[in-house]
Amino acid sequence: METGKRVQILLSTYNGEKYLREQLDSYLAMEDFDQCAVLIRDDGSTDHTCEILSEYAEREKFQIVYGENLGWIGSYQWLIQHSDPMCRYFAFSDQDDIWLPDKMKKALALLDNCPPGQMALFASRSCVTDENLKPLGESIAPVRGVSYYNAMVQNVLPGHTQVFNCVLRDSIVQYGFAQAVGVDWWIYLLGSALGTVAFEPSCTVLHRQHGNNTVGYQLGFWGSLRKKLRYIRQGKGNSISFQIQSFYLFYYEQMPEEYRQETERYLEGLKSLPARLRYLTSCRVYRQEWQDDWKFRLLYLLGKYNLPCPKEHGV
Repeated sequence: METGKRVQILLSTYNGEKYLREQLDSYLAMEDFDQCAVLIRDDGSTDHTCEILSEYAEREKFQIVYGENLGWIGSYQWLIQHSDPMCRYFAFSDQDDIWLPDKMKKALALLDNCPPGQMALFASRSCVTDENLKPLGESIAPVRGVSYYNAMVQNVLPGHTQVFNCVLRDSIVQYGFAQAVGVDWWIYLLGSALGTVAFEPSCTVLHRQHGNNTVGYQLGFWGSLRKKLRYIRQGKGNSISFQIQSFYLFYYEQMPEEYRQETERYLEGLKSLPARLRYLTSCRVYRQEWQDDWKFRLLYLLGKYNLPCPKEHGV
């Protein structure tokens, strides 16, 4: 369906009855919503989510599709595949957040100034709240800047803030998300490696934390540490390397030479301890906080990012 709009908002819902109306109403309250259309795919909800969606289906700018359960990455892959190719920009959304009124205005102001004909990605910080919207803090500030070297080992661009152009959208339609750790992380890799990333330091979204979040932020030192230790204990540290390897296989011919060489050196280092030592002495990858940076280097050295037998990470 052609929307005739500049921006298409893409939302996957699943058992989101508790907060869904607030998210949808926040679209309607945006200053530039007249330039937007909304495509929603329900991923097999069993609560009253579909009944809520049916109320919004009567609105001109909302298109609702009801589907079987594909999972988080699969459902957003479907949304990209069925998005409007005539739109200029696309925005992913969670089902339980609140978009601030100036979110799209800020995004379009920065994206319209990006070089035409290449990938462009907007993202911002978000205000993290509890389930009652009491502020808990803000998402991580990329104090060392956003770049491909950061995107290789860390995602600092929350997916619920991302807005990207049709060039980036077309690439996802062609190649999908492969071994992506997350949809938003893959998009950060794309935008930073092959295009322009426009980062807004202010918050554009109230990001609600609650027991049913599929993906969430752990704020504070101890919360962050617990999350990292759990991630490693479950044997998932290698998923970052799977993602880097997959991205390289799809895009190495399009990548600038410096990024291609860094990626090859990272992957080569996974083969042995001496190779990892050589890589770490001159690598350019980084995480935003120095504590996280040395933790990454230590874990990489110890082989926690090595590639065992491949595992499925989505589509």
